Formats: sequence, structure tokens, C-alpha cells
Amino acid sequence: MAARNRYARFLGKQRSNSNTQQPPPPVAGISRMDKALSYTAVTANLSQVLMLIVVVIGYIFTVRPVFQKEVVSEDLARLQIEQRKLQQQMDKQSESLAAGEARNKELADQRSAIEGQIATLNQKLVDAEKSARDAKIRAGKAVAEAKTAESSLSMLQNQHYALKLQSLLGDLKLPGSIVQILTRTESTYSLNVFKEEEASAVAQKLKSLDLQPIDLAKTTLTQLQTEATKQAQAPGGALDAMLARNYQDGLAKHEQDLVCPAPVYADWQSAFEAAIKAGEDNIRSCINDYWTERTTKEGWTPSDVASLQKKDFWKEQERSYRASCEVVYGYIMQNAFQKAWAKGDEPCDERRMYVNHIVMGAPIKSKLKPLTVANPPSPQDIAQLFHDRDVKAAEAGL
Repeated sequence: MAARNRYARFLGKQRSNSNTQQPPPPVAGISRMDKALSYTAVTANLSQVLMLIVVVIGYIFTVRPVFQKEVVSEDLARLQIEQRKLQQQMDKQSESLAAGEARNKELADQRSAIEGQIATLNQKLVDAEKSARDAKIRAGKAVAEAKTAESSLSMLQNQHYALKLQSLLGDLKLPGSIVQILTRTESTYSLNVFKEEEASAVAQKLKSLDLQPIDLAKTTLTQLQTEATKQAQAPGGALDAMLARNYQDGLAKHEQDLVCPAPVYADWQSAFEAAIKAGEDNIRSCINDYWTERTTKEGWTPSDVASLQKKDFWKEQERSYRASCEVVYGYIMQNAFQKAWAKGDEPCDERRMYVNHIVMGAPIKSKLKPLTVANPPSPQDIAQLFHDRDVKAAEAGL
């Protein structure tokens, strides 16, 4: 701005100089001197013009660039000042922008947190509604189950009373395994397996009477499963099914304890037949014992014995002695075989009686005897028992 003012003052000064140096107007009849002076004036004017031109040129090439430089410098300074102001404004705006961005971020975080809370609340609302529906359904089921339980309790009480009444009256149904055991025991003694006239059928009879505890357990399991199927829709059907499953699991667990070693039935038959064949010698010895005892009691001499042997008395008495000895020998022989069979079968018979206790793991009062193979008595064992009968009779005072 100052450069512009100096440029304006310079132009005004030049204009004033040009106005003051104008030549006077020409006059007619001018002399040579005047012409000379006029030339001088023209020359002066030309020189002024040239000076003006030089000044203008100098202004153009010296002053003007300086002036323009000053103008540019002033504009530059003004622009720098404006730039600083703008920079300050930009800094303030940047700070405001940063604060706004921070505020926007804070608001965005708050919005996200609020949206998360809203989503959580919505989920809780959905869960609460679902829980309410489930609770309503469970309440309905509980009411139905309560009614069913009440009905089941009434039915179970009636069943319990009926069982008590049946127990009181002795009308309870025996388990299938007990029925089989009773049937087998009855058959064992009613058929009298060890009979002389049926010696060839001993092995077959013993085999037909063999009853494994595992078979009794399987029969009971079948009954339990049948009863569970029959009572599936009844109030106590679940208990029947559970009992059947537990029995089945126990049977699989204790299966090895319920299998008895099978005896060789042919050996029992052979031993029984051998005891029958050896019976004649034992009976003859028994008859001789009777005669010896009679001779000693009566005081007979050998001649008396020889005389009596020729009479019918002797034959009749001997038939009587034979019949008695045969009965005693047959009884001792049968009893020995029955006892030997019962003793060998006793461990297995215990397992038949306690088969359900073993399967269900229930405690048993006494320890079970180890399983053994039953062996038949030999003819020598029978002969010794037959001989010892007189000793026992004498000790008893008979």
C-alpha cells in the first residue's frame, strides 16, 4: 500500500513538470534567434520526452519490479497473516473436530452399550416368556402327574391290601422257580429213581430230574418280562419293567454261579446195577448170620443143624430170612444211593432255593457250599453199610 502511494506522488510530480515546461505559443515574424531558441526549446522538449521515456523505461524495469516486489511482499505478508489466522482457525476447528469426534465416539460407545443392554433385555424378555411357557407346561404336566399319582397311589393301596389279604388267606401265587423245585422234589421221591426193577432207567430218570439254577432264573425272568409287558400301561408298570431289567442284569452278572457241574448219569446207573449184582452175596451172608445167631440162641449142635436142614422147617425159615435180608439190603442200597445223590446235589439245590437271592444280590443267611460233582457209592460201600446194620442194631439194643 505504501508503494502504491509513492507511485502516485511520482506520477503527479511528473505531470506538474510537464505542465510548467510547455513552450510559449509561436509569434509571427520570428527571427533566426527566435528560431534557434525554438529549436532549443524543441530540443529541450525532446530531451524531456526522452527523459520521460527513460524514466518510464527505468520505472518499468526498476521501480515497477521493486514496487511489484513490495506489493507481492505485502500480499505475501498479508497472506501469511491470513494463513496464520486460517491456521489458527483450522487448529481451533481441528480441536473442535477432535472433541466432536471424541464426543461422537463416546456417544457411539454409549449407543452400543445401550443397544447391547436393549438386546440383553430383549433376550431376557424372550427367555422369560419361554420360561413362563415352560413353567406353564410343566405346571400342567405336574397337575396331570399329580392326578395320575393320586390315582396310582389309590390303585397301589388297593393292590397292597389285596396282597396282604392273599397272604393272610394263603392264596399268594408261588414263583415259577419254586413251583419247579417242588415239582422236581415230589417227582424225585414219588418215582423213587433207584428201584431194582427199573435199574436200566436210572440214568434217564436222573437226567430228566436234573434242574439247573440258571434255568430257574430264566423261567423267573420270562415271568417278570411277561408281567411287565402286561402291566405296561398300569400305574405300577414302570416298577415291573425296572424289576425285570434289574433281574436280567443280575442274571448276566451271576450266570456262572448258577451252573452246576453235571454228573455222569451212566456211572450212577452202572454203580446201581453193580450193587444189585453184588446183593446176592450180601444176602447169603445175611442169611448165614441169621442161622448162626439162631443156632447160638437155640444151642443147636452141628448134627442138629444137619438134621434140621432136611426138614421143611429149615426151608421155610430160610425163605423168611431171605425175604428179610432182601428187604434190608434193598432199603440200605436205595437209601445209600439217594443220600449220595442228595449230598452231591446239595450245593446245587441250595442255589435252586436261593436263585433269586443270588441274581438280585440279596444277602443269604448261610454261606453257600462249593459246587461238587456227585459220585455214586461203590458196591463195597453198600456191603459195609449192610454189614454195619447189625452193629448199630446191637448198640441200640434191638
